[in-house]
Amino acid sequence: MRIALIIPYRNAEKWIKRCLDSIKGDFEVILIDDHSEDNSHEIVDNHPNHDNFIHTSTMVSFGVSAARNIGIYHAIEDVGADYIAFLDADDELHPDAYRNMCKAISEAPDDKIIQFNHLMIVDNGFPVPRMHNRQGTYFLNNLPKLWVSAVNKVYKAELLENIQFEQYLVHGEDELFNLDCLKTARRIYNSELVTMIHHKDNPNSLSKSTTAEDLIWEQNALLGFLENHADDKELCEAVRQRQAELWNNPCYKRVFGGA
Repeated sequence: MRIALIIPYRNAEKWIKRCLDSIKGDFEVILIDDHSEDNSHEIVDNHPNHDNFIHTSTMVSFGVSAARNIGIYHAIEDVGADYIAFLDADDELHPDAYRNMCKAISEAPDDKIIQFNHLMIVDNGFPVPRMHNRQGTYFLNNLPKLWVSAVNKVYKAELLENIQFEQYLVHGEDELFNLDCLKTARRIYNSELVTMIHHKDNPNSLSKSTTAEDLIWEQNALLGFLENHADDKELCEAVRQRQAELWNNPCYKRVFGGA
């Protein structure tokens, strides 16, 4: 079983080694340099495991969505991956990530999307659980929380053959991507295992630089999705339920305020 791990990065010299050092197990690692202007590319090239990576670069900076789409292409066409996972360059994998992914896949071989719990490093440097979803299959009418993120899941590669991230979105691209996946899959298998550790030490992360305009573009994209799939009542209801949660998202609170 081949699991492709797609890691886009841009100007990540402070975090990329930590990210790469955390990768254990038989992942097919695909790195896409989104036209970095620092030493990120050289750090990747000099990593001890570099010979096992697929490492490519873009001619100009297209953004994280375009970089992920390039990674999906390589995972399907060059690697022949069975499953695809994503990781941000300023985060890291849990030491048991590969084993936990394989275990969950064996538990739900027919599910096309598998979601995992993950940890977050808080200000005192200690990891705390960020998700508490219980194990089981969730359908459109009872989706678990935080289901919109792409970095805490594995996807069957066949599901992504005709699905891409929306390149014009700065915020909410994961949400639209997962909605497109759910349109076909109709359900998510949730594992109680942990695969990823989220860090908050990147001051230039997209979540900290999102603007009101970015969030409005996200809302317009979601409205467009609803309009295009108005006949799919279950899917539209899942989107509406998610909307109620959006205002508790840190980006929305920072830009628009809120308790």
